[in-house]
Amino acid sequence: MPIKISLHERECLILIESSGAVLRREAGWGAERVRELLKQHAVSAVLFDSSRMQKHTSPSLASEIISGFIQAIESDVLIAYVRPDCWDEAYVTQVSTMIDDIPARSRVFVDIETARAWLRDGMGCQASPA
Repeated sequence: MPIKISLHERECLILIESSGAVLRREAGWGAERVRELLKQHAVSAVLFDSSRMQKHTSPSLASEIISGFIQAIESDVLIAYVRPDCWDEAYVTQVSTMIDDIPARSRVFVDIETARAWLRDGMGCQASPA
């Protein structure tokens, strides 16, 4: 499966790791699983690491998946989305201009370290992302 979801840091962080081809169906399943975990645990943040995900042929599909996933979570927790490593700057620009209504509690990051630092600064639980 291209998406793996797990609880980390004393159940304060939901870690989503994706690899390969992730489409709307997988992203929808992932958002549903995140919503379930949010109901069951006192989660402060979601870290979506898509650094190993394949590049979509269409920047509009990539932006739709990112926007849809973040909006589908329907929570006030922090959400850090790490973009795929395979995106070049032209692709990033295209995707960025098409992303719709990302809430202020969400950010898209180039690398996992920057995303973790942002979450560490904003998390409301004692633990911080490893």
